[in-house]
Amino acid sequence: MIYAKKKVQQTAHLAAQTAKIIANVKELQEKNLLRIEGNEVYVYPEILKDKPTALNWIKCLHLYCMLKKRFKESDSLFFKDYTTGEQIGAYKNKKASVSIFT
Repeated sequence: MIYAKKKVQQTAHLAAQTAKIIANVKELQEKNLLRIEGNEVYVYPEILKDKPTALNWIKCLHLYCMLKKRFKESDSLFFKDYTTGEQIGAYKNKKASVSIFT
C-alpha cells in the first residue's frame, strides 16, 4: 500500500511483530521460563537454541523492555541463566551479544 508516495505496510507489519513479541514474552513469564528484574533477564539457555536465535531473542526482549518497562534505546540489558545466574548474553551499546555459543 502506498500513501503519499511512501510505503505504509512496513509500519503495519512492525506493529504485528511487536504485538507478537509482547504476547510471546508474557506467555514465557506466565510459564516461569523467563523473569525480568530491573535490567537483568533470567532465561533458560535451552530457549536460546543457537546463536542467531539467541541474538534475535535478545533484540526482541530489549524491544519489549523499551515498550513495557520504559527502557531507553541506549539502556543495557543483561541475560543470565535462570538456574545458575551466570551471564549468557547482553544488549549493550545497541548491540546484542551471546557468550554461550562462542
